[in-house]
Amino acid sequence: MLLCIGPEGTGKTLLLRRLANLTKPDINLTTVPTVGMNITTITQGPELPPISIRELGGSMAPIWHSYFGGVPKVMYVIDAVNMTQLGEATLLLMDLLSHPRLRASQVAIVLNKIDGAMSRGTNELLAVMRYDTLQEKVPQKLVTFEVSALAGKGLRPLLKWITGEK
Repeated sequence: MLLCIGPEGTGKTLLLRRLANLTKPDINLTTVPTVGMNITTITQGPELPPISIRELGGSMAPIWHSYFGGVPKVMYVIDAVNMTQLGEATLLLMDLLSHPRLRASQVAIVLNKIDGAMSRGTNELLAVMRYDTLQEKVPQKLVTFEVSALAGKGLRPLLKWITGEK
């Protein structure tokens, strides 16, 4: 089971809903904050097993570590519009990357809401997060994705990463 986490309001629920329904353009775009946990299943086709993704609400950050055991991949979602939250998001990410149970996990940093009116450029966001230093210092393989869950943009590369497709 994969894990999808990030601070409150980053768009995790809508992102997972979009990923699970890529072929259906008319999905319900209304969400409510996740208090607790949601499980989303992504069906890859009749010949491949479905993939389950556990989404943990941002308010659960103090206990995220309870769900880290045996997780091969983690999607860490960041709001590309909310610069005031970026510091908190970076601290939570550093805590996640330093956890012993996630040393062998692959981690995707998902920059969501990239099409927002106040969205910052990817290079600016990664510079503020000191992404280059993070990549050098952590044992995990980090990858980044730019997406818009609302518009459904940038989801296919993320889905390929989730499914392990090259």
